[in-house]
Amino acid sequence: MSYQVPQYINKDKIFIVNRSEIEGRLEPEFYRPSLSSLENRIRSLATHKLRDYALSLAGGATPKKTEADKYYTDSESGIPFLRVQNLQTNSELSLEDCVYINEETHNSLLKRSQVSEGDLLVKITGVGRMAVASVAPKDFIGNTNQHMVVIKTGDVSISKYLARFLNLDIIEKIASRHSTGGTRPALDYPSLKALPIIENIDFTPIDNACEIIKGKEREVNTLLNSIDSLLLQELGIALPKRKNGLKNRIFIVKRNSLEERIDPLYYYTEIEKFTHCTYSERLSKLAFSLENGFAVGRQNQVEEINGILQIRPTNIDNNGRLRYDKNVYVPEFTDIRFVESGVVLFNNTNSQEWVGKSAFFANEDNVKVYTSNHITAIDVDRSKILPEYLCAILNMYQRHKVFYSICTNWNNQSGVGLDLLKSLHIPLFTDDRKKSLRKQQEIVDRINGIYREADEYISSANRIMEEAKAKVESMIIG
Repeated sequence: MSYQVPQYINKDKIFIVNRSEIEGRLEPEFYRPSLSSLENRIRSLATHKLRDYALSLAGGATPKKTEADKYYTDSESGIPFLRVQNLQTNSELSLEDCVYINEETHNSLLKRSQVSEGDLLVKITGVGRMAVASVAPKDFIGNTNQHMVVIKTGDVSISKYLARFLNLDIIEKIASRHSTGGTRPALDYPSLKALPIIENIDFTPIDNACEIIKGKEREVNTLLNSIDSLLLQELGIALPKRKNGLKNRIFIVKRNSLEERIDPLYYYTEIEKFTHCTYSERLSKLAFSLENGFAVGRQNQVEEINGILQIRPTNIDNNGRLRYDKNVYVPEFTDIRFVESGVVLFNNTNSQEWVGKSAFFANEDNVKVYTSNHITAIDVDRSKILPEYLCAILNMYQRHKVFYSICTNWNNQSGVGLDLLKSLHIPLFTDDRKKSLRKQQEIVDRINGIYREADEYISSANRIMEEAKAKVESMIIG
């Protein structure tokens, strides 16, 4: 008589696998009955495997960090170097937070992973969803790193069909089931190529949902872009449009005007455009502390159940909101303090385009959190400035290229050091503390209202896509 799981035990957490069913893998999730039955169902319906559509399939590579200065460049003269964060589950490619390589690197070092119009890009390593797929748009030329593969199908319509199919939740479950590794799962090439493909699926519900979502995304962008307009209007500032490029990052200071300081921001005259018509103070006078996090190698990362969340630049989106879909967990260290609630998290190291993006850490759930060395936690004096207001100002500076202009560049990274950050001028309207705080609170309340409205659009868009996917998946598996 075979052993039966007692009735009082949650069968979603505990299940039995016969020894004869073991396939050389020890991960329990691989043998979960619901997943194995789902995969059997999909494979019974599939007429092809992913490899049947691939004229070629190749992974990317990343230049050595010690030699990165030879390979990377700015967005104006460079070629997009795609990472997993550029892939989207709507099957479209995003160039937000993209880094760029020079043409020589594109043509030689990473030749095997060059990306062109119509290529299918699939994520094969990293936290979060596995096998996220996107298609390179018209006239695209780029390259990619080792965390995804480039599949050339020879037909844009085939690539788009495959991307929609791979991004279905039921297919992602199969891909994740076959991925290996703990803190950084990976889907090997044979497992990727063997993913089942069902032909002739009607993706009209998802296509219609994508069109609706694009409209909602435009609404969200309009709302979020209005935050800077609100701040500039309240500060009484009219800024000229600033161009990118090396010439626009250089400014000249006469020797006789130099003081004991040599940090560029101290002499960066464009800061005056944000502060000349209002009272301002340097950040060093407004903060109790500015503290960087610490670095942890990939080999020292742990599973979520055993670790502490370490906030990294990928946890801060490009609108200054914290996100938790790409988390990294580290062991608990007795000699390192957790991040305090109510601080501003400043991204001190990133690509030149995105260094300086910031988020307010409310920690409403009272969780234990560390930060990486690429994040500076700013604890402010609330009798002088509200952290939410400071966060808004820092993000405005980031979007208006302040940090782009004064950061230091090395190894494909741009950085703003503590001394430079401390010397930053922050507009406060007036030297009357009470009046200044009232004005700051008024602005924070209005910005929070904008965020709430944007979140409603985003939630609505997510529901629409979930319903569309569920409809398509129900047509597939019943």
